[in-house]
This record gives sequence, C-alpha cells and structure tokens, in this order.
Amino acid sequence: MKKILILGVSALIGAGAGVGLVKIFAPAPQNVPETVVGFTDLENEMIRSRGLSEEQLKEALRRHAYRYDTVSGHYLAGRFAQRHHDWKSAEDFVEKVINKTGETDPVLLKRAMVLSMGAGEYEKAFDLAREVQNLSHRQLQEGQNGTPEDKSALAMLFLSIEAFKKQDYQTASRLIGDMPGGSLSNFIMPLLYSWTSAALGEFDVEGLGGNTLHIHHAIMIADFMNRPEYVEDLLTKVQAASDNINPEDMLRIADIYAYIGKLKTAVKLYEETQATLDDPEEIKGVAEKISKVENGQRIDLFTHITKPEQGIAEALFDMAQILTQEYSDESARVFGEMALYLEPDMTQAQFLMAQLAARNEQEDEAIRIYRTINAEKDPKAYIEARRLAADMLEDEGKTDEALAELESVYSINKDAESLIQMGDIYRRTEEFDKALNYYNKAASALGDPLPDEYWHLYYVRGMAYEQLDQWDKAEKDLQAALAIKPDHPFILNYLGYAWADQGKNLDQSLNMITRAANLRPDDGYITDSLGWVLYRLGEYKQAVPHLEKAVELMPYDPTINDHLGDAYWRVGRKLEARFQWQRAINHAEEDGQKSEIEAKLVEGLPPAGQSMAGTPTIVQKAEANSQIETP
Repeated sequence: MKKILILGVSALIGAGAGVGLVKIFAPAPQNVPETVVGFTDLENEMIRSRGLSEEQLKEALRRHAYRYDTVSGHYLAGRFAQRHHDWKSAEDFVEKVINKTGETDPVLLKRAMVLSMGAGEYEKAFDLAREVQNLSHRQLQEGQNGTPEDKSALAMLFLSIEAFKKQDYQTASRLIGDMPGGSLSNFIMPLLYSWTSAALGEFDVEGLGGNTLHIHHAIMIADFMNRPEYVEDLLTKVQAASDNINPEDMLRIADIYAYIGKLKTAVKLYEETQATLDDPEEIKGVAEKISKVENGQRIDLFTHITKPEQGIAEALFDMAQILTQEYSDESARVFGEMALYLEPDMTQAQFLMAQLAARNEQEDEAIRIYRTINAEKDPKAYIEARRLAADMLEDEGKTDEALAELESVYSINKDAESLIQMGDIYRRTEEFDKALNYYNKAASALGDPLPDEYWHLYYVRGMAYEQLDQWDKAEKDLQAALAIKPDHPFILNYLGYAWADQGKNLDQSLNMITRAANLRPDDGYITDSLGWVLYRLGEYKQAVPHLEKAVELMPYDPTINDHLGDAYWRVGRKLEARFQWQRAINHAEEDGQKSEIEAKLVEGLPPAGQSMAGTPTIVQKAEANSQIETP
C-alpha cells in the first residue's frame, strides 16, 4: 500500500517539477512539437530527452556560459540547480524563462508552480496554480485534447491549501469536491474532505479506513469535534486494520488510549511493545511512559488539534515523512513546505526540511532552517536544532562558528550536553587539553558518579586523558564506561588495545577485542585491532586472516595495509608484504608514515621481538611489567 501511494505521489509531483517518478522511470517523450516552449533546438532536445547526464549538463553549461541572460542559459542553469536540490535558484531560472518567452505552456507553468512551492515562495506558487487552472479551462473550451481535471489536480491541491490557510472552508470544500481521482488525490483527498467537513461542523470519517495513517487522522478529527465515543471504536479499527503493526504505530495507539483515560489498556500495550524492542534508549522511553501513566501524571502523548488547518498540516507532514523515508526527497519537500505554510512553527516539519536539505548537500540551507526553530515555542527543539547546526558547521570546517553556536546554547540553557559537544569538537581537532577542560566542566555539573545515561562522557574523557599521557585517569574513565556499557564494541576495543599495547592484562585485552570484533564484524578498524594485537603477541599466522579481512573492509587505509604487510613478512610471504607496503605508501598522507614504510621496502623487518624503532613488543612489555615489584 505504502509503495503504491509513494509512486502515485511522486508521479504527480514529478509531472509538475520534472522530478520523482517521471524523472526516474518515464520513457523519453515522443513527438514533442517544436512549439512546446518556443525555444531553440537545444531546449527542444533537452525536453525530448530524459535529461542530460551530470557531465553532459556541466559541459552544456560551460559551452553556453557566455550567453548570459538567454533562454537556453536560464533553462540549463535551472535544470542544474534542480539536480543539486537548489530549489530557490531553480525557481528563479524557470521564472526568467517564462518572463523572457511569455510562454504559457502548462508543463512549464506546472514546473514553475512546484518549484515555487518547494522554494517556499508560497504566494508565487498559488498565483501560478491559478494560471494553470485557468489555462486548463481555456484549453477545454477551445476543444483541445485532455481535460482540465487531468492538468490541474496539483494546482487544485495548492489552492485548497491556500483556502485552508485563509479559513475559507467553503472554497476549500469546492476545490476538494472538484479534484479528480487518481494518483495523489486517492490518498490526500479523503483527508482533505474529512478535515474540511470537520471545519464546516460535520463529522465524516467514513473515507478514512484504508490504512493506519487515515485512521489516526480520523481519531484526531473525533477528538477535535469532541466525539470521544468514536475514538475507542477507531482505535479498535486501526488495530484490526493490520496484522503486523510496527512498534512505532503501536506506541502511538497506546498514547491515544492514555490520552482518553483508558490507562490499563495503554499500559498493557506499552508493556507488550516494550518487550519487542532492542534499543535500550527506546526501552527506557517506554518505561518512563508507563511510570507516568501509572502515577497519574498528565503528559502530552497525543496531538490535540485546535483548528482544521492544523489537522491538514499534520496530514501533509505525515506524507512528507513517509516520502522522506523512501528517499522521494523532491515530493517530500513539496509536502513539507505545504505543511509549513499552514503551520510555520511546526518544529517536526522544520526538522524534516533541514534533514532533506542536509541529505542533498545543501548544508547552508539546513543550518538556516535549524536557526529558525522558535526557542519560546519549543525550547527543547530549539536546543536540539542549534546543536545539529553546530554539527554541520563543524563538518564544513567552521569550528569557530560551531563552538560559538554551542556557547550561545550553553549561555541560555547551562546544559552539560553543550559542554560535552564543545569538548568533542576540540578532541577531534586534537586540542586535547581544551577538550578535557570542557569534559571536566560537564562532569562537575552532572555530579560524581556520572548518571548512567552519560556513560559516553567517561569514554570521551578517557580518550582525552590517554592522548595527554594521563593513563591512570584514562583507565579509570574507560573502565567506568565499560561498567555501564559492558558490550559496547568501541569501549572494548579502545581499552583492550590500550592494555595490550602496554603489555597489561593480555588475556583479558585479547578477549575484549575479540568480543568487539564479534559485535561489529564489518568494522575495519576493530578487525584491524584484533589482527594487530595478535601480531604484537607474536601470533603471526593467526593475525593474517584478521588483517586480510580488515584490508577488504578498509582497502585504502594506509595503516591497515601496513599492518598486513608486516604480518605477511613474518609468515614468509615477503613479495606480498612489499605489495601491501607499497599500497600503504600510495595512500599515506603523512610524510613520517611514508618514510617508515619506505624503509621497510628497502630493508624488510628486523628480527621478531624488536620493532623498527627499537620499541619493545607487547610480549616484552608484559615481561617487564611482571618484574615490577608491587607494594
């Protein structure tokens, strides 16, 4: 059902914007007349095709770059911008094409209409929707092929959303009643119809029984119209609608039972769902709900609708979320913008739009969206958004801006999370003393011992201590983290390898790294750790298969290739060893690492038991440790 729905939605929006299903699956249009847009042969060729490849489009842009302010230049630039999910630029270029040509072709107008909506240019999108609708009616009156319904379904959807915003429910009802069946409207039209009926004082949810999302909206409508007697019947209906309801939907159902006061039923569903979960954080979240419900605490478990357009916004957001999960990003963006038009401060839609922008490498736009989250309306969402913006700024190499973002959050919220995140940024830039300073501030704010949910602070602070050669403190923190998360592969690997490297607790360290590798068998770094510890213990034959697997997982990592070369040398496979060392040199970036490996290519390895630099092996360190007198 969901797949069919998504294909239909993508098809309709794709037909308008040149994206989605049409772009991906449609065959090249046949017999496109030269007068479709009135362009040169270049544009007509593009229209006939399914679209140029990335390299072809770049080359066309290069060849036509000198033709500033031309139809062909604007068209090509618009296609390029659209492919890179720069909707505002794409919309601007298509508008220039229309302005320069005076073209009124419905395909081009629809494309401009959809791009305007996706760019957040709402009024422009609605004006174009009226043009599309009027043009469709004129074509019908002139006896041209097709029907206005076929050509204006998307325009009518846009205009109905505009009517909802204006609370002109009569106009919205008329537009919805005239909307043709098929594709998008088979899903959206029942929601529009039921919410419009509610706005006009009529309770009609008969058309909302085909899927769990529809039934959920039927429940919201019943709640909005103060018809509690219908809610429990609808809950039973939604449970019967599917034999295999996923945990997320089941928790949503339990939330509604709690909302209407059916507490025993809610707790029963919470407990049943909790038993199916694996994620400790999700299990903890459900446990908190159970505790609050059993203690009679009122918590916001269900979205209470106060006006019809809010309900429509929820429906549009739900659709955008489904499309996002299926990577139909263009269609998801249009639905998300419609939701935000109706509810500008809808934080979940803002987060979704930022996610879409980030996923399509529009980082600046994502950061801009995160910064629009309203601190007064939703303080928690505001803090989360600014932290996500800081993450993106760091990824772009703007560490000073990222730190300033977090300092701003901390100045308002005085939260340990912002301190930890600032510490993480300094740790990743290898400024370990500054990182440790922020980690210690966070630890002081949280108290000693740290709450279990902050186990990661022990872990990251332990790494900072280790890098600053404060091993006793590092070991204490890493052990504390492991006590809370005994099966965490990264902690097992880090502490196990550190012990092995010092020749301490060798059996335990090998066991820990083996457990880490079993927990994450496809992690090249952990697999390399296992092979390298075996190598350092002198178990060369056992080390080889693990190091070979690590190279398969991380074929371009110079250190892992270097390790495999060393292991090959020790088992007598010297030709293969030199091959791996050469690969390591080819991919190494640091001159020091290259020099060390180049020396091995010339001289090979020294006798077992001594490293190139004369540092002791793990076995030698273990022997030395065993001779140290203990008090």
